[in-house]
Amino acid sequence: MVGAFRSVDRRRRIGFDWMLIAAALVAGALLAGTVIRSGTVGQVAQFGTQVGGLRSLGPNERLVVFEDMSSGAGAGWSGGRRDAAHVGLGAIWLADPPHAPLTREIALPEGTVRAVLSLDLIAIDAWAREGLELRVNGAPVLRQRFGPDAPATETIAAEHVTLRGRLAPPQALGFDPAQAEQRLSVAVAVTTPGATISLAIHPLPADGAADGPAPTWAVDNLIVVAESLP
Repeated sequence: MVGAFRSVDRRRRIGFDWMLIAAALVAGALLAGTVIRSGTVGQVAQFGTQVGGLRSLGPNERLVVFEDMSSGAGAGWSGGRRDAAHVGLGAIWLADPPHAPLTREIALPEGTVRAVLSLDLIAIDAWAREGLELRVNGAPVLRQRFGPDAPATETIAAEHVTLRGRLAPPQALGFDPAQAEQRLSVAVAVTTPGATISLAIHPLPADGAADGPAPTWAVDNLIVVAESLP
């Protein structure tokens, strides 16, 4: 999707981008849940303009990636597969096999001074304090553990990176009716990102547990916005 709007009129491009992002984020903006932040209150501006809780693109911002999986996208990941068999979850990018990391290289437009990545991490069915670790440009920035008890979140300071997220309440969404899925929506702002951003998601065993079969997990709603200087 890089460069998809290069030949489109600037005013038209901004409006179209805004509609895409609004449609993708409206459900997440209304969810109640646990808010996760790193950085200071003043760094909230790094995540862009919010209009009624929705992300709006400014004149110096450009939509680089938009994948809600319903369009059949997702081929840029190192592994996994698209799964649309469960109505409650909709189309998702399923980690397959679940013990293998998912990685992705995202090219940014020339002159990018900040990039904001957002995505959902979904823990499916039975989790017992296993977790997922999110890495940006090789550096861990978040470790999230899931399970029936209180989930544990660890944010890790990384240079040029600010993070925030929302952990939604568990919901039974269709894989196993006896188990509830958990969804963590994450946004990561990266300043001076360079020509590309490397994104990786690594499954983690439960604390103190030997490596064993990894529980099922998935990715959804990957959006990348690049900002340039005026």
